[in-house]
Amino acid sequence: MLPGIVGSLQANEALKLIVGYGEPLVGRLLTFDAQSTRFAEVKVRRDPACPVCGERVEPEDEVRLRSVS
Repeated sequence: MLPGIVGSLQANEALKLIVGYGEPLVGRLLTFDAQSTRFAEVKVRRDPACPVCGERVEPEDEVRLRSVS
């Protein structure tokens, strides 16, 4: 049951981004406690030094990241 719940949430977030409707979880992390059936939301900040989402991605990082995915 848990994979279905998480998959539905992920699909919903993708649709929000594609359609441009609603408020996607940008800058927020949604956690789900399946045992108590509770959701919690945590604000997260982007790391400027992150090679994926940072402010300055170097070309060699892009090549390395493409080979990983």
